[in-house]
Amino acid sequence: MEEERRWEDLSYDCLVRIFCDLGMEDLVLGLPFVCKSWREASADPQCWKNLNFREVDLGAGSRFARAFQEAYCVERFSLSSFMRICVARSHGAAVELSIPYIVGASFLPDLIYASIECPKLKVLALPSLVQKDEKQLPLLISRWRELEVLEIAWKPSSFLEILEQIRVNCPNFMGLHLCGFFDFSDALAIVRCAPRLKILVMSASFLRKRDLVEILDGCAELEVVDVSECRGFAADHEILKKASRINKFECGGCRLEENYDSLLYGYDDDSMIFAW
Repeated sequence: MEEERRWEDLSYDCLVRIFCDLGMEDLVLGLPFVCKSWREASADPQCWKNLNFREVDLGAGSRFARAFQEAYCVERFSLSSFMRICVARSHGAAVELSIPYIVGASFLPDLIYASIECPKLKVLALPSLVQKDEKQLPLLISRWRELEVLEIAWKPSSFLEILEQIRVNCPNFMGLHLCGFFDFSDALAIVRCAPRLKILVMSASFLRKRDLVEILDGCAELEVVDVSECRGFAADHEILKKASRINKFECGGCRLEENYDSLLYGYDDDSMIFAW
């Protein structure tokens, strides 16, 4: 009779390959407490290449935070410390980093740390940032020379400077996701700094027809464009004709609106809020 094989007897490389497909909660709260071989394999840098801190609720009083405190015998859960532990486990192998959505939080120290410890980053997803963090973004972006995709929840005040750093330092850049109020200078900068853009997501933004036409004409390699639910233009025959070469063009819900002020009901130093 053939002896039954046990999961814990799988080779290290095989375990790592399996664990790479699991989420952060499993890597942190599950696998390390099964057995020694699983603990060692779950700590392999390959398991920490995709650092998605949005997978679970990382609030101080969340279920994850309480479970972490109990499992690792710590009195208080620190999001910043937790993020740095995960970044350190990647040992420079991280290629994706998604910062969680926490209103009013400053992530500048953590982003600075990641810019040093994650030199191979290809995908960066950021929430709306406080103003002091926005100002430092261009410098940080310049350090990620392999960056391909940038996602920001809200267009930062340093947007033009960020694009310039992408032009100079990120030759493989191909994807931009963000929301905000855009004008012709933004459109010109996108075309000048990211002419080989393949993915552009600007849904729920204020974008005039002239600005969109400039981008469609100037970025000839676009494959995916999402400008759905935008204000500032209607998807007329001219736009649809120009977009016909694009594999996926989404413009549902767009409508003409020429007044910025009518779209805003609140603004402070750190965020804008749409009113539709």
